[in-house]
Amino acid sequence: MINAHIEMDLNQHISVVSSKIIELVESGEEMILETLMRKFLKAYEFYTPDQFMDGLVFLFSIDCLNIQDYRVVLKNV
Repeated sequence: MINAHIEMDLNQHISVVSSKIIELVESGEEMILETLMRKFLKAYEFYTPDQFMDGLVFLFSIDCLNIQDYRVVLKNV
């Protein structure tokens, strides 16, 4: 289980970053990974590309999304 540190800003937690990625993927059609990253970084300027990739890997590891031909496909969540 992923636990947050007591003094951590929860906006920086991987589960919050991942939820923001899910919101972007749900809001539109299938997106190419690079387009999704640009849209994410534009919408949430205080996040870094590393945080985006960590959130994406987290979602992939818990089987919430698939990446097919560089397109991000959200599974039923």
